[in-house]
Amino acid sequence: MRVDDATVLIIEDGDEYIDGLSRYVVGPTYLQARSGSAAAALLAEHRVDLLYLDMRFDRIPRAALLGDHGEATREHNGDPERGWRYLANNQGLFILAALREAGHAELPAILAYDFSREARRFDFLARGWPRLDWVPDAVTATEIRARMAKALQAV
Repeated sequence: MRVDDATVLIIEDGDEYIDGLSRYVVGPTYLQARSGSAAAALLAEHRVDLLYLDMRFDRIPRAALLGDHGEATREHNGDPERGWRYLANNQGLFILAALREAGHAELPAILAYDFSREARRFDFLARGWPRLDWVPDAVTATEIRARMAKALQAV
């Protein structure tokens, strides 16, 4: 599938990616979800060829964050604020896990996060989401289009 023919679901808590991609990576149809539950609802209603998601979700209500806050709090020495920060800072991973459980792991996904110093972490994540790729925040539109094209080759 060509990038220009793709429908891309952007999952983010702001408008940076939808604004940037629709302006500089012209061609695909873009949909936007601001939470994991909104992404699941859109996937139930629309054909989507590619996911593009943010890692950090610190601008949505805490109630919209996926993940177990009680467990996150326990893992952070009983500090509930640190538990919330953990869920917000890693929300992209919780969203991928929820979408995988809902049967969407076959979709290619690009996670906006710099894994250049965390290769083992990325390899672990890719075992659960075989068509996962990543881009750092400081990436050009040309590189994003190339990553999209590569991700869509098997679609």
